[in-house]
Amino acid sequence: MRQLRMSFDSIPVIDLGEAFTADSKSKFLEKLRYALIDVGFLLLVNYEEYGPSQNDFADIKQQAIEFFELPEQVKKDCEMINSPHFLGYSRLGNEITAGRADYREQIDLATELPEPQEGEPVYKQIEGPNLWPDEKYAPSFRLVVVRYIEQMTKLATTFRRLVCEAIGLHPNSLDSYFKSNQQCKMKLIAYPEDRTGTSNQEESYFNQGVGPHRDSDFLTYIYQATEHRGSLQVQNFEGKWIPIGNVPGSLVVNVGQTLEALTNGVCKATIHRVASPQSGLGTRLSIPFFQTIDLDSHKSAAAGIPADVMQLKERRDERIIDWGADVGFQFTPDMSKNPVGYSVFRNRIKSHQDVAARWYPEILKQVHTEYSA
Repeated sequence: MRQLRMSFDSIPVIDLGEAFTADSKSKFLEKLRYALIDVGFLLLVNYEEYGPSQNDFADIKQQAIEFFELPEQVKKDCEMINSPHFLGYSRLGNEITAGRADYREQIDLATELPEPQEGEPVYKQIEGPNLWPDEKYAPSFRLVVVRYIEQMTKLATTFRRLVCEAIGLHPNSLDSYFKSNQQCKMKLIAYPEDRTGTSNQEESYFNQGVGPHRDSDFLTYIYQATEHRGSLQVQNFEGKWIPIGNVPGSLVVNVGQTLEALTNGVCKATIHRVASPQSGLGTRLSIPFFQTIDLDSHKSAAAGIPADVMQLKERRDERIIDWGADVGFQFTPDMSKNPVGYSVFRNRIKSHQDVAARWYPEILKQVHTEYSA
C-alpha cells in the first residue's frame, strides 16, 4: 500500500511572549521548531515589547500610502535604475519572478550604509545608500523608515537567537554571520487589484502579484498592512497552495535560503507567491523586512545540530513531493564555494535586469548564460 504523504494545511501562530516565561518556553521552542522544519512559515504575535510598536506600524503604513500617491515624476526621481545598489522605486511590471513580470509597484529600502570601498568584490555593491524621495513631497518618509528598520532589526536579532535554540543550537551560534552595521532590507509594496475578472484561485490563470519563489535572505518579516486575505500563499509539500490569513497584530515570518543553507537544510525555505487582489477589493499594501547576513560569509557554523533534530528534517524530506512549481531559476547559496553575497547579487541581477543592464552589463550576460544553460 502506498504510504500517505502528509503536509501542513495551515500556518502556525506563535506567541513571542511565551519565549520569555519559564513555564511556557519549552512549548514555545517546540512550536517554533515545527514551524521552521515542517512549514517554513509562521505568524508571530505579541512581539511589541521586542520590536516595533503599533504606532510604528501605523506610521510606516501611512508613509506607504502617501508614497504611492506621489506624482509619478517624484517617484521616478528615486527610481532603482539610478542606483547601483538595487535600491529605489520600481514601476509596475519592472521586477521578474519565475520568468514573468510581477504586477506590483514598490520601493526597495535598506539600512543606510556608505558606498562600498574601491577594490571590494562586486557583490558588495548590494550595500550602499538609499535613494530617498524628495523631502519636499515626503517630509516624514526618511525618518519613519529609518526608525522602522531600527525597530525591526531589534526584533529580528532577538528572534534569530530563539531560532537557534529551537533547533538545538546555542542562542549565539550564528552571531558571527552578522556585522555590527549589518544592512537589512525592506520594501513598501502596492499590489493593484486584478481587473481581468478572473479569480486568483484559478490555477489556469494565476494573477501574479509576485510569482512562485523562495526568499534568498535569512528570515523575512511581512507586515500585511491592509485587510486582504488569501493573497499571500504558501505551497505545502503535497503541492497545495495554502492561503495565509491576516491575523490582527501579526507578522508573517518565513525562512530564507540563507538560513536553510546555514542549518544544513533543517530550516525550510518554502515556495510562496502573491496573487493580485480580486476586483473590487482595492490595492493591497505589504511591507516585508528582510534580515540578511554578512555578504562575505562562508559556511562553517551550524555544526552541532542534535541528531534528533536532523531526524525531523529527514522525516520531512521523505514526505516532500516535487510538484514542479515554476519558481524559475534562482541562485541558491552555496557557501562552501562562494560567499553568500555571490548568489544574492546574481539573484538581484536576474530580477532587475534593467538596473543590471545599466550598471553591470557584463555580469548580466554571465547570469543569462548561467540560468539558460
